[in-house]
Amino acid sequence: MAGFLGKVSAFARSPQGKKLMKQVQTAAKDPATRAKVQAQAQEISKKLKDPATRAKVQEQARGLTERLKDASGSGKNPGGSGKRQPPKNQTPPPADGPVYGTPPNGETPR
Repeated sequence: MAGFLGKVSAFARSPQGKKLMKQVQTAAKDPATRAKVQAQAQEISKKLKDPATRAKVQEQARGLTERLKDASGSGKNPGGSGKRQPPKNQTPPPADGPVYGTPPNGETPR
């Protein structure tokens, strides 16, 4: 990760990076931009407080956590089959259901 941060800081020191930083600072001072960002933040906050949305996010997080654990392990489950099995306290997702991390109802992320 240090390589990535080094590249970012090198870009920030370059003439292009300085120009971009000035544009960002100008946009941040603009009242219209600030109002737009604040409205979007309130909308996101409202969505996260909605129990239905929160449940979906938590379910996706559990699925991603399981996938991360599977990837960091030996590549096989304790059962030895090599195939990912759902946790014992959950039912497996339908075969034609969405994959964790995909937006519901075919929505495209913005």
